[in-house]
Amino acid sequence: MSSDVGATADIVANDHGTIERALAVHRLLNAQRPEPTAPLPQLRHIPLPDVEPPRDRLVATLARRRSHYDFSPRPVALTTVSALLRFSVGVQRFVPAYGVEEYPLGMAPSAGGLDILRAYALVQRVEGLHPGVYRYEAISHELVELSDDDPAAALRGVYLQEEFGASAVTIALTARLDVAFDRYPLRHYRTLHVDSGVAVQNLSLVGTALGLASCAVAGFDDAALSTLLGLPHQEIPTMLLATGHPA
Repeated sequence: MSSDVGATADIVANDHGTIERALAVHRLLNAQRPEPTAPLPQLRHIPLPDVEPPRDRLVATLARRRSHYDFSPRPVALTTVSALLRFSVGVQRFVPAYGVEEYPLGMAPSAGGLDILRAYALVQRVEGLHPGVYRYEAISHELVELSDDDPAAALRGVYLQEEFGASAVTIALTARLDVAFDRYPLRHYRTLHVDSGVAVQNLSLVGTALGLASCAVAGFDDAALSTLLGLPHQEIPTMLLATGHPA
């Protein structure tokens, strides 16, 4: 074995060990040891409509932002969901980085600019979308349908406060430990939660500018959410945003 191959093997082994240590911390903090989840199939790709950014002053948006616990049964427009995702967790620009000419940097900054976070939409009431579970693809600005089952019943087992299950859409943020620990040590387990906080603040403020009611939620069942999203072993849920029209 050459020294380069040996070094690569050591890095892979160390990354795996770091992921396992981070998962041990995560399970301890959540008092759970989730069962392995089955990956969800990719049923279809749904391009999201092009949208203009909301025209609102930042300070005015900050002043209007509230945490909402009641939501209207009225469905949300697909263009609104498109704008919420595009201007919160979509791509801001492309730069030369990490050995590629056009590396995507997101609207929500992350440590090292790494593509650590993923966003999922748990849809109950969106015009033009069947209720189900979708993953957001930022570069192509589209939704990938993972399940066409209405998530309403499953969300009742995810949220620790049942009122959030009445929201039209739940945005779930997750973190990819394999991406994080390929570059950073175990300490980055803290930083990826900071990245999630930045992203959920973006979602909250853009949603406010779009006239939506929302609430950032950290009280959820990790194992139930991982199962609902079909998350792989090295991907963990970090935050939820319940959103819809205000009651």
